[in-house]
Amino acid sequence: MKQKVHRLDPFFRPQSIALFGSMQEGWFFGAAVIISDLMKWNYTGKIYPVHPTARTVYGIPVFQDLAQVKDVPELAVIVTSFRHAPGILEQCGAKGIRAAVIVSDGFGEAGPEGKIRQEELLRIAKAHGIRVMGPNTVGVFNSESRFTTVPYDRGYEYAKQGKLSIITQTGMYSPQAMAWHEYEAGINKVIDLGNMSDVDETDCLEYLSRDDSTDVISLYMEHSRRPRVFLDALKKASLRKPVLCLLPGGSPGAAQAMASHTGSMAGNAELYQAALRQGGALRVEEYEDLRDCATPFLRYPLPQGNRLGIITFSGAIGIQAIDAAEACGLSLGKLSSESRRELSAVSGTLGGHPIDVGPASATAGAGIFDLYQKCFDILAADENIDCIYLNTYVFNGLKPAYYEDLLGRIGSCRGKPVVSWCYGPSQQLVCEFGKLAERHGIPFYLNSRKAVRSLSYMARYAHWKAVASGKPLRRPSVHPAG
Repeated sequence: MKQKVHRLDPFFRPQSIALFGSMQEGWFFGAAVIISDLMKWNYTGKIYPVHPTARTVYGIPVFQDLAQVKDVPELAVIVTSFRHAPGILEQCGAKGIRAAVIVSDGFGEAGPEGKIRQEELLRIAKAHGIRVMGPNTVGVFNSESRFTTVPYDRGYEYAKQGKLSIITQTGMYSPQAMAWHEYEAGINKVIDLGNMSDVDETDCLEYLSRDDSTDVISLYMEHSRRPRVFLDALKKASLRKPVLCLLPGGSPGAAQAMASHTGSMAGNAELYQAALRQGGALRVEEYEDLRDCATPFLRYPLPQGNRLGIITFSGAIGIQAIDAAEACGLSLGKLSSESRRELSAVSGTLGGHPIDVGPASATAGAGIFDLYQKCFDILAADENIDCIYLNTYVFNGLKPAYYEDLLGRIGSCRGKPVVSWCYGPSQQLVCEFGKLAERHGIPFYLNSRKAVRSLSYMARYAHWKAVASGKPLRRPSVHPAG
């Protein structure tokens, strides 16, 4: 059956594309960069470079005028000075092109004169029925259809395809700024809306909510042009899949900076936060959270409550993990009497919670990995535990590679969400352990607080979705903190 075409499909999977801008080969920015990346990525659509003086670019003939192109491209990408963008958009409209990514800056973010120029772009677009993404954007990156409009030189062909998609009003989440090729869970789409003159976060939220290749949506939002419509779209999207949101601009200084970034006017931070909570979005704290805190959602089913199980190599770290858990709405799970008996049978030093394997490891030797495994199996089977935090220790005598089999076995268990953090005297060894854990499907974080916080987002979303959909969780859960 032929898939129904969505009005935004030309931005993500166009069958043909016209590109305007510099055709200089080997440069780090311009239309030629996009063409080079599309070729490296084996893009299967037709590419039509347009430039008044260039003749070829990477072996592809260049058209001196759009009128010379016989076909009607599905998408235009304009990477020129703001002075040329309106005229090019007019040509696109006359040609019959109905979607355009305008990379050019110097519009709404550039003061009163820029706002006038942006209004002229919109007038042209509306007259021809063109949907516009931008201006002041790098456009889209779609690993599924092997398509990109990002005009910066970067090895896009190395990015892993995943199920996370990001909507943003900045290019800082595109592959030229974030190392997606190192992200084990992979990326599906990155959408930079720029000045958001036409296509906005609400359009893209609605699109991704129905996108089968997207399981988790992350959203960096400085403002919304249509807050009521956005809230309705957010609720519908959140009922289908998790939506994580980073909302900056709470301070006066940040709000002022936003105006010069995308030409946006910051709204009331408290009202936005209330709207996000009502719509089921999970408000995260930091830039990387939109990627890192999405990972557990991509790897595990939702927890059935907010009761945390902790396995640690250090009692002090266990105590800190409890503090972090209670601060973000999780609670320390109360082990069943059977679990406590089983732990005591494993080692006389065990039986409490958090489970501190440090003292027992002193005499366990190479049996420490079996010790970890037994403790994990007990938590995984305990009905009073909904999610698990795993802490380990590495040094030259206990290298990350020694944990390979253990991580493989834990990583194969998909019943309850598991996150990990590791410490030791060598940051290199810690990072090696993290890569190993991620390779086995266990989300790894560079500090204990963030690891625990990522689980709290899962518990919070599970609770919201259960209430909003009228389908209670199998186990009762205390409502996590908002």
